[in-house]
Amino acid sequence: MRGAWVFVALLCALAGCSAPHPGASSSAQATEASGRITVPDAVVTFPRTLQADRLVEAQVSTAGPGNAVVTSARLESPLFADSPARDSGPRLFPNWANRVRVPLGMAVCPAPAGESTVALTIALDGSEVTENLSIDDSVLRKINADECAQQAVLDVAAPSFGPVESQSDSQMRISIVMTRGDSHTTSPVMLSSMTGNIVFIVTLDAGADTTLDPGQASIAVPAVVTVGRCDPHVFAESKKTFVFPVRLTIDGEEPAYVEIRPDPTARAALQTLFNTCENNVVGN
Repeated sequence: MRGAWVFVALLCALAGCSAPHPGASSSAQATEASGRITVPDAVVTFPRTLQADRLVEAQVSTAGPGNAVVTSARLESPLFADSPARDSGPRLFPNWANRVRVPLGMAVCPAPAGESTVALTIALDGSEVTENLSIDDSVLRKINADECAQQAVLDVAAPSFGPVESQSDSQMRISIVMTRGDSHTTSPVMLSSMTGNIVFIVTLDAGADTTLDPGQASIAVPAVVTVGRCDPHVFAESKKTFVFPVRLTIDGEEPAYVEIRPDPTARAALQTLFNTCENNVVGN
């Protein structure tokens, strides 16, 4: 019997499930009596490792057989519009807090009232059932507030990577383009800082004009991108390799934080820059 429990624990470790949910036994008994596979409420978290992909994690407790598999998981929340379903979910082990990852849709601003749920499609014994889980939306509301704050800034001016101008083995020349939005159109917006992340270093041209003046549709600030860390484990462990922090100053206020991502062309160029650096390290 002890060997069986060790085997289940090993399977859970490999599948990414966590320890038994506190109070799972009584909840599991009630769930099993109701005919459900899952306990009807779940805890939602937003681990740092999932933030770049905008995935939240629901800890789903179960009762009954251990061969149930989540085939689809979707967030249904007034806080995020058009949240897509995520297929190929995990196996649900009984009496464990199984981790089910769910994508976020577009943040709805301002945040509306209303309850949030997670809808699971579960395969069991050759058939599928759909079960809804109630969740505490405090984590979702924090994400919504952060994203809406960033969106308010981007509505004034949106920074982005311009076309790649040149690239060598050691650096890439590119511009950071600031494009004016529809909000606060008469406010000057300054690109206060953009330094890069754990893998890439972004150095703005110190002599360039970094202020988008009233009436200007856009400005391009020349920049050089180099690789700060090209050891393979850093790249593998970095969860925000292609996420770049930017601070914008609107009308002289405190700098506001936003994040930008490169388009596919710029991302491919960044990947090439890293690969070249990595190959040089390995070759030495």
